Amino acid sequence: MDTPSPASPEDAARRLLISLRNPTRLLVAISGGSDSTGLLVALKRASADCGSPHDLVAATVDHALRPHSAAEAQAVARLCASLDIPHRILTWHGAKPTTGISAAAREARYAMLADAAADFGATAIVTGHTADDQDETIAMRAARAAEDNLGLSGMAGAMLYDRRIWVLRPFLSVRRDAIRDYLTDAGIGWIDDPSNADRRYERVRVRQDRGTAMRPSGEEATERRRQLSTGAAGLMERYATLHAGCLIALSPEALGAEPAILRHALATLVAVAGGKPHRPGMAAMDKLMRLVGSGLPGRMTLARALVQCRRDGLYLMREIRDVLPRPVPAHSAILWDGRYRVTNQTDEVLQVGPRTEPPPSSKAEVLPPAMQRHMARISPEIRAVPEMETGTEAPAAPAAIEPAFPLFDRFLAETDLPLADAVARLFGRKAYLPPPA
Repeated sequence: MDTPSPASPEDAARRLLISLRNPTRLLVAISGGSDSTGLLVALKRASADCGSPHDLVAATVDHALRPHSAAEAQAVARLCASLDIPHRILTWHGAKPTTGISAAAREARYAMLADAAADFGATAIVTGHTADDQDETIAMRAARAAEDNLGLSGMAGAMLYDRRIWVLRPFLSVRRDAIRDYLTDAGIGWIDDPSNADRRYERVRVRQDRGTAMRPSGEEATERRRQLSTGAAGLMERYATLHAGCLIALSPEALGAEPAILRHALATLVAVAGGKPHRPGMAAMDKLMRLVGSGLPGRMTLARALVQCRRDGLYLMREIRDVLPRPVPAHSAILWDGRYRVTNQTDEVLQVGPRTEPPPSSKAEVLPPAMQRHMARISPEIRAVPEMETGTEAPAAPAAIEPAFPLFDRFLAETDLPLADAVARLFGRKAYLPPPA
């Protein structure tokens, strides 16, 4: 397959603006580095050239991890002022973790950008991830292939954050060298972040060690992921049912699906049943596929989920271990067991914990008593906090309980949207926010 020619910064910016049919306000995340600076300038010029109905705002996240970061953010503010683009500096305050700093910074960055987008009234966030970043992402995932059930996959061109705003990546077809040439021709400088040369970070090591090795195709990886997700969504629509909000059943016909599609669907349902943010690794899925392919009754646990193969189909639900009660403070929400979002709208502290009686189920008459008892111990029930003086328990108080899917709810790649929506429909939850159009 021929590799597509890299796009120019303005071509990529123009394609994004033309693809958005409705007038849109875009929040450009700009750090001051070459990629995000080139993105802002290209969007500004492309918007002027094509008479775009969209308008631009910008935000810079100061992670406060380096001595000069505040001054660099001010330099970006001056650039935005010169382009007549409203700009805001977002500072990550408070203590920073001593480990996992990259992941923590990513979480903080997206949270602050999403809040800023809401304040600006922006429809979407735009980031400057490039084709080089895509290559590095695929290379990093290739290095972890033994634990990656999906194999190679890259960043999607769009990602839904926290179920509330889309993050667009129009520069995934643009090379960093092209962006720097573009800025040099325009007489615009950029900031070189010294952390981009710090080998303590995995991405830096990958960037420095790959040399001139052949670049994998981000387009091929993205298309493969899209086909897997679409196929798995179709399988669920045809063969999956939900009972009592916690027991997922697949009819025997599902097991005749194309193996790659079935594997992806099962990996997804295991993560959902277990309330996990990631699918099981390759070794665990290999074992599950052998069990499923045997055609024999059996059971196994993986990623906090229990999978049972029976003559009447395949059943998936949370394993009982570590399903614990938790308090729900007044006027707050918690994620219980990774599977349910519990919202307490009362003035009192409530408690959510496992049920004492099996929940209603249309399959109660055909499920063995042990499975029904299991379903009770993994289903949520709201109680008032016990009275300390008397040892008695007050009557249950109202609270909202909604299914939660950590696999999709925080970061949802556009390629996985059909699959995420199929899961949401299975559990009776509303569809995810569609991408801006």
